[in-house]
Amino acid sequence: MRRRVVLALAGLAALAIAVVALTWGYEACCADRIYPGVRVWGVHLGGLRRDEATARLAEALDRELAEPTVTLQGPDRSWPVRPAELGLQLEAAATAAEAYQVGRGADAGWLAHLSILLAGRDVPPILSFSESAARLYLEALAREIDRAPVDASFTLDGTTSAASPSQPGRALDIDASLAAVRVAAMTGQATLVTVEVSPQVVDAEAARAQVQELLSQPLALVLTDPREGDPGPWPIAPAELAAMLVVRPSGDRLEATLDETLLRDYLGTLTATLAIEPVNARFHFDETSGQLEPISASSAGRALDVEASLQNVLSAVAAGHHAAPLVIQTVPPLYTESSPAEELGIRELVAVGDSYFIGSPSGRDHNIRLGASRFDGIVIPPGESFSFNFYLGEVSAETGYDEAYITAGEQLAVEVGGGICQVSTTAFRAALRGGYPITERWYHYQRVGYYELRGYGPGFDATVYSPLLDLRFVNDRATALLIETEVVEADHRLVFRFYSTDDGRQAEIEGPVVGEETEPGPPIYQLDPDLEPGTVIEWQTAQNGLTATVERWVYDAAGALLYHDTYVSRYAPRRAAYHFGPGYEPPDSP
Repeated sequence: MRRRVVLALAGLAALAIAVVALTWGYEACCADRIYPGVRVWGVHLGGLRRDEATARLAEALDRELAEPTVTLQGPDRSWPVRPAELGLQLEAAATAAEAYQVGRGADAGWLAHLSILLAGRDVPPILSFSESAARLYLEALAREIDRAPVDASFTLDGTTSAASPSQPGRALDIDASLAAVRVAAMTGQATLVTVEVSPQVVDAEAARAQVQELLSQPLALVLTDPREGDPGPWPIAPAELAAMLVVRPSGDRLEATLDETLLRDYLGTLTATLAIEPVNARFHFDETSGQLEPISASSAGRALDVEASLQNVLSAVAAGHHAAPLVIQTVPPLYTESSPAEELGIRELVAVGDSYFIGSPSGRDHNIRLGASRFDGIVIPPGESFSFNFYLGEVSAETGYDEAYITAGEQLAVEVGGGICQVSTTAFRAALRGGYPITERWYHYQRVGYYELRGYGPGFDATVYSPLLDLRFVNDRATALLIETEVVEADHRLVFRFYSTDDGRQAEIEGPVVGEETEPGPPIYQLDPDLEPGTVIEWQTAQNGLTATVERWVYDAAGALLYHDTYVSRYAPRRAAYHFGPGYEPPDSP
């Protein structure tokens, strides 16, 4: 027994010594190495020094991070992604250092080391996360995920309208999705976050109904206070309205209206129809009292207010009405019956022009008197241009004019209004003597004998023919100009008198200087089937052509030159003309 006991004790002692020696040897071997059993993401690091573990981790786990091991789940599909693309990187040295600390520190001791050896110990890897890299990846992914919203829309085919509903869109919420990506390397999956994007326009049906109602009948433009004989209303047909139609967003809905530019153009076509020019009062000047005596009353005019009318039309369309009132502005006259002479600056006679129409046929005599009456009593404001044709108005049989001779080509012709140039010639002479700047004046094609009566030479005439030829001058004085006309019956003399304020100007007129005289060709013989057979009448006499030059110098009150004008009139020669009846044999011509 004693021997057995001794042997048993000796065996236990040997075992203890062996265990101690083995433990000492194990600890000595692991003194600068990672304890066996330590793993990182399945990679065994036991027995490796830290630098060796770092190299093994870098080789094994960097390869792991380069594989598409992460799944990003979108709203209707998923994407396998490499963790590296999401900005995840292994910190191998730091992870190896963490693995080295296992079994050291708080859990040191051979029992803990034995537990590590037998059961193993998993150490999580230390990863770095680059948010900028992850954001770049998600921004690229958003191009596949994002879907633009679809606004409600409106279409028009002719006068038939249709509306399409809106559809919401979606967008990747990158900031919210980043939080999921941070843990994606550990879980292997991240659910991306999307948000709904609302369309800007959600309703087009109201606009469709509005358009359908607008185009169901014409839109009438009306005068709220029409005068007797006024035109209107003016209907805008549905097809015309459709061409002007504009559908645009208003908040989250569509609204229909009319294009302002097109509507303004349409209203512009009505301005001439609705315009009534104001009529100024006309006056005679009483040289004794220095007062104006009204000879005809003034009256207000009117004009279409296009902008206010446009707003009325747009408001009517918005309200669903089929009629809109036009806005009419009152245009007051410049001069009324109560306008005082002193306020207008009409104080004295400043110029006189005259001409003689002795021997004029009755039609010409009538036309001269009627034409002159159109200018009697008119007032030209300071700075305004006088247009003879404007004040003369329409020349026709309907406005009271007779037929009379006019110069037209090589032979005199008969036309309604013949003789009006006697009036324009007289007005020209008054403006010439009054020192007014004359901006348009035309001489006759041939000399007219009436304009050279009683001492006048050629070059003092002015022809008009609306709208091509006009007589114009400017009232460049600081005060208004009153024009009076008179027919002195005893002399058959037409007179234009200009009343204003004498500003001291002086007009010096020289001429005419006659030159370049040309003789007419042989007589003209023309058959007139309405004449008695074998008869002949002298239609016009022969007259030489010539050039007549008239010059004018206008000086102000201080003697400074205001204007120097040269009027050159080149009159063509006029051949004698004879009209003959059937059976007459005209003489041979050279």
